[in-house]
Amino acid sequence: MNVSCSAPLALVTLFLWCFAEIVTAADTNARLREFASLKREQIEELAARLHYDVPVEARAFFKAAEAGDYVAVSNAYAQVQRLSASNASMTGLTNALNVPIHETWGAYEEVYYWYPKLLRQYAEGILDSMPSNSVYFGGTDPGRFVITMYNDTSKDPHVVVLTPKFVITQNVLAENRYMDYLRLTQGERLWLPSTNDVRSAFQQCIDDIRERQRRGERLGTDERVEGSNTVRGVVAVMNINGIISRMIFEDNKAQHPFFVEESYVIAWMYPFMEPHGLILKLNKEELPALDPKVVNEDTRFWDALTAKLLADRSFTNNIAAQKTYSKLRSAIGGLYAYRRMTPEAEAAFKQALELCPISPEANFRLAQLYMESKRYDAAIAVMDRLLSQLSPGSERDKVALASAQIRDMKRKAEQAP
Repeated sequence: MNVSCSAPLALVTLFLWCFAEIVTAADTNARLREFASLKREQIEELAARLHYDVPVEARAFFKAAEAGDYVAVSNAYAQVQRLSASNASMTGLTNALNVPIHETWGAYEEVYYWYPKLLRQYAEGILDSMPSNSVYFGGTDPGRFVITMYNDTSKDPHVVVLTPKFVITQNVLAENRYMDYLRLTQGERLWLPSTNDVRSAFQQCIDDIRERQRRGERLGTDERVEGSNTVRGVVAVMNINGIISRMIFEDNKAQHPFFVEESYVIAWMYPFMEPHGLILKLNKEELPALDPKVVNEDTRFWDALTAKLLADRSFTNNIAAQKTYSKLRSAIGGLYAYRRMTPEAEAAFKQALELCPISPEANFRLAQLYMESKRYDAAIAVMDRLLSQLSPGSERDKVALASAQIRDMKRKAEQAP
């Protein structure tokens, strides 16, 4: 008589998976509370240096965070945000002291949305790939908050004095309170732009916009100047962030390796970048071309990782992880597209879609790649496939509009002599 053992094996596998998640969750929650404690100590130190009082609302926030109460943390953070918005002069909530609060809340949000095991794999995959004393530009929310939490709470029993990485988010370098925070916390070990340097970056962006307006170029709503010196729009603000991030890079690259986790594209970085595991490395000088060995290693790394992730039920059931890994692969695909390495770019974008089929970025970047090669039918197929997976709403409307525009471009191309 044959007896099947598949059911008991499945139960054992499920038990081991659940046990591993419970153990990792306990470690993650302990790390999160430790991070909150470190940030509370940091805000107290900053307040003393700046001769401010720590607001009562901030103390309430950190009390909840150190207790590990997500609901209380969420409510306390909402209270901080309301007070910051209603009183722009409220000391301690609208200046550098706000950053430790924001980073603690950001870590709490990411822990809430990720499975613990995946979160740790993601953080360690990035941090372990960089040598000590590296400068890391983290753009997305997990790329900033998760990496900051794991970096600040890292412990290596084999290292007497641990030298953590410098974690900087390139997306808010144009924000005064964030730059003030960086100068206060990292300025002794890392060159950082002064207030005048930041002001110069703003002026450079404003002058560029006005010069293009003078030449009659049409600017989008995401890039405009209001009044004498107010910049509006994501594109314009990211241009300023790009100028400031390059200042940091140029003045520190001799002493520090640089790496980037891309959020928005920062054009100056592309000539310096090469794939580096999950993220991208910024070389000290521009690269004439990507080393084939680096490209082959990138392909091998992502082929193995994609197969591993897609076979992991915690990944296939965790949309936050899917979006994050898809974003990482899309960023590398964008570098290949910049280098006119079309087959490599196409493979990377398709892999990003395997990881998260509904990723707008991966779909749009793949469609754009096809359009640049005048492969209109392939681009339309990408958009139509994405449309079939989206529920009615503004996101679906945008995709439908893009699909219609591609069809119109195809028609005009076929009619052209």
